[in-house]
Amino acid sequence: GGPGRGGMRTDTMMVATLDPETGKAAIFGFPRNLGHTPLPPRFGDAFVDLQRTVNERSKQPEQSSGNCKCFPEQLNALYPFTRKWTRTYPDEVDPGMAMLRDTLSNVMGIPIDYYMLVDMAAFVDLVDAIDGVDVYVQKPLAAEVSPPREGDPWAKVDVDVGWNHLDGSQALAYARARKHSSDYARMERQRCMVRAVAAKADPLTLLRKFPAIVDAVNGSVVTDFPLSLAPDLLMIVSHLDFDDIETVGFVHGYWQSERDGLGKPVLNVGRVRAKVKEVIAGEEDPSDETAVESECDA
Repeated sequence: GGPGRGGMRTDTMMVATLDPETGKAAIFGFPRNLGHTPLPPRFGDAFVDLQRTVNERSKQPEQSSGNCKCFPEQLNALYPFTRKWTRTYPDEVDPGMAMLRDTLSNVMGIPIDYYMLVDMAAFVDLVDAIDGVDVYVQKPLAAEVSPPREGDPWAKVDVDVGWNHLDGSQALAYARARKHSSDYARMERQRCMVRAVAAKADPLTLLRKFPAIVDAVNGSVVTDFPLSLAPDLLMIVSHLDFDDIETVGFVHGYWQSERDGLGKPVLNVGRVRAKVKEVIAGEEDPSDETAVESECDA
């Protein structure tokens, strides 16, 4: 969401996992354009009418009477479609985020404990709160993106290969840029950005910058994470090593061979769940054709 944008969409969707005993962490990224994402069983009939509309739009009448038990639009639209589901999620801070949580939990085959919705302005403030972030750039990038707040200047970035220090506005441009690139390259940059922010969260930085971090989060971030758990989580995160954070994007190798009627990629849920299980267990399979040697390192 931001100036001139048509409401809030979850164009960036990540699931982070953290093992407090081993200190290992991982960040999984889901493309915004995924189609026919399977729903939790209790929501199998939730979008039958939308499925019919999509079938008509894609000129596939033979499917019009069927029910895919999925979300038939692309995945980033699930949040705006369900954010007012207060009767379904009467006790949730944000019903749309609860629905997205349950859907991704079903796809990954793991429980997801908490959710956090961060808009562009909050992202800028969070990065500035820790005095910027160091990111290893794989390819030169010069970009300009729309401002995070009304009245702000456009966010710009101009970086070369190697380590670069970015402030909040530059980090936003780096994470959002898509011109001369792709959604999937942008997703990779976003995962590396979050990894870099997490890796910088050492105890001294957190202690020194805690008031600024609270100010950045307050009023701009929607979450069901209990404040009482924050000190323990921050201490665990503060001991994370950069190399202990694995990043995985569920792109090409995790898709079915055929796309849906709108031309959107469809997840191979079995392959996704196998990868999640492998990463969490710390058991990398060298024969896995979807494995990436290193997305973020020099």
